[in-house]
Amino acid sequence: MDFSFKKLSDGPEFLFLGGHPAIDLANTLVPPPGLNLEFLRTWGDVIDWLGRAKISTSPALNLPGEQCTPALKSFLKFRDTWRNELSQIVAHGKVSEVFLEQLNQILSSDPFTETLTRNHQAGFHIARSSSRLRGEKLALALASHQVAGFLAVANPDFIRRCANTASCVLYFYDTTKNHHRQWCSTATCGNRHKVAAFRRRAGKGG
Repeated sequence: MDFSFKKLSDGPEFLFLGGHPAIDLANTLVPPPGLNLEFLRTWGDVIDWLGRAKISTSPALNLPGEQCTPALKSFLKFRDTWRNELSQIVAHGKVSEVFLEQLNQILSSDPFTETLTRNHQAGFHIARSSSRLRGEKLALALASHQVAGFLAVANPDFIRRCANTASCVLYFYDTTKNHHRQWCSTATCGNRHKVAAFRRRAGKGG
């Protein structure tokens, strides 16, 4: 399989094809008719993914062994809910009130402060305090911030599922200039489509 992976030395290979970490989060599950892959099999995988997605490498994400399994289940539940919501956005072009309520509930658990500071004496910038959350709650908050930030700026019309609906279930956000992107990856699904079309034409010509 020649998707564009980012491989860890001792962990799973993650897909980063979605155009935004929020979409990449949904693509950590590839159910049938896709390859039937679960990329987040352990709590360590969740921590690794957050790091590879450049969301966080905070040591506060670490958990004692006995807490890892319930934390993983909680994170996957959020991931699956978001993935299902993506399918509804693609189909209907809007976010459900139920999902917004769930998302805001998680966001409200992460209090923070903001401070206006000087930026090299040439201006100012707002510095946000670090999260006080740890482990499962921190991971959920980080993922929710990504989803919320994405929904705040995304055009629902450009959230799409790969056009290879027969065997691919990946989503992506189309940021191309003309918004004509069809495939999760032109090197895989796009190329397969071209090969299949060529064979059909060759068959008719013969």
